This record gives sequence, structure tokens and C-alpha cells, in this order.
Amino acid sequence: MNLRTLLLVALAALSVTSLPAAPPLKVVSWNIEWFPGKRPTASAEEADKHMKDARAVLKKLDPDVFVATEIRDWASFQELISVVPGLVTHVVSNFVDPETGEIRPQQIGIASKLTCRAAAWEAWKANVPNPARGFSFAALEEKDGGLLMIYGNHFKSNRGEPAEVAAMRNDQARQLAGQRSVIEKAFLGRKISGWILAGDFNTNHDGQFPGCNVVADLTAAGFYNTWANTPQKKRLTWRARPDGKYASTTFDYFFTLGLGTPTAILLDTPMDVSDHCAIALALPRP
Repeated sequence: MNLRTLLLVALAALSVTSLPAAPPLKVVSWNIEWFPGKRPTASAEEADKHMKDARAVLKKLDPDVFVATEIRDWASFQELISVVPGLVTHVVSNFVDPETGEIRPQQIGIASKLTCRAAAWEAWKANVPNPARGFSFAALEEKDGGLLMIYGNHFKSNRGEPAEVAAMRNDQARQLAGQRSVIEKAFLGRKISGWILAGDFNTNHDGQFPGCNVVADLTAAGFYNTWANTPQKKRLTWRARPDGKYASTTFDYFFTLGLGTPTAILLDTPMDVSDHCAIALALPRP
């Protein structure tokens, strides 16, 4: 190799190594508590205030990928995320209340700044009784062409007989884990960068709900619990009200697959906007 060629190679290497690293991909999940209004029978004034407050919080969070639960409908989700430049709505579920036949005001929305290649939603199949919730899904394309599979989930609440509730959530976890093979077949031949299961799981790995194996079953299926190494007191995503009879606990999770072992971040979002804290993941970009 002559001197001129050697210098060109050295300069090319220097130009590549001196490029700044791309900022991490910020994924945020947030249960916004009967949004907008904080209760199912909220007045117009209550809904307007909740919308204004939540928009202010979301603008500061500035997520690249956003998963929201307890959303009334597409229109309210779109109004919420429009405060963040570049954020686009990909899917909002449309779960029906089995008792009334009406659309529930607790839907799941997914929005991002990435290109969406597919999106869908599905109700839970557990029917003892039908919990009228489920998950939303979006396949997001990263700059290297790889697909990031995002799921927003809302598991059965803790209302009801504990053993029955636990059994329903276990069924829901199996349905969710089974999505992996469904999506791999649907995107056969495409590079899948990783998977993220996000949302309100209404359970935890602290032994608080006997018989509920959601966290154990998802980790056994290959998903990583991003709270695995976080002390309980630093991951209290649901905050008890001062006059409440329940203690603060962990309900909101990120489970990942193919993305290493990231640690979730608890975000200090205002209590007057939601009884749930938002949580985040910072993922290296390809």
C-alpha cells in the first residue's frame, strides 16, 4: 500500500469514528387514568383540564415511541400526542364492554416517530367473564430496516375473586407470549430487531398476588423483565391515594426480547394527572 492510499484509509477511519453516537430511542409507557377526565363519567371541564395537563407532561417527556392505556378513543389520543412533533398515531384499540355492548373508555394507543409497517389490536380471549381488554400492536421500522415489535397491554384488574383473577391473567400472558410465533410467520424474511411488551399488567413479581404467574411465564417464554434488578421501592408505578386502603405497588412493566437487558426508568409524573407513573426505556439505536 503506497503512502497516499494509506493516508486516505486513515482519514476515512477517522471520519467514521469521530461521528457522534445517535441518541437512544426513548420508549414511554403510561396509564393515564380514564383519559381524558380521570373517571368514566367526567364532565367536559374535567376532560379539558386532564387533556391540558397530560399534554404538558407528554411534551416534556418527548418520547420516540409512546404506549398509553386507559385512553377513551382515537380522537383523544390523537389530540394528546399532537403536542410532540413527529409523533404519529399508529393504532388505538376498540374494545367493547361485554355487558353493555358499548365501546369502553379504556383503550390502548401506540404512537411513534418511526415508520409503522403494520398495526392491529386484539381482545383477550379469557372469558371467565370476558375482561373486555387486550393489547395493541405496532411493527416499527428502524433506520437499518429492522423491525421493532411493540405491544401495549392492559391486563385484568384486581377486582373479583383472587384465584379467578389470577387464572384470567395467566391466560392473558399465554395469549400474549403466543403472539411471537404469529408475528414471526407474518414477517417471515424480515429482520426483527426486538420485542417490547409494555403497559399495565396489574400484577408484579413481589409475591403480592398468589397464583398469578404472569411475570414468571413471560420470562420463561424468553422475555426479559426490565425491573428484575430494581428494588421494589424504586419501581412503585401505581401510587396509592392518601385516603386509600391499598399501598403503592408495581403494575407497569416493560418486557423485552432481543434487546439485551435494559433497565426501566420510573418517571416522576404528576399524581393529579394519573395515579400511575409513566415508565421509560432508553434503547441504543442501530
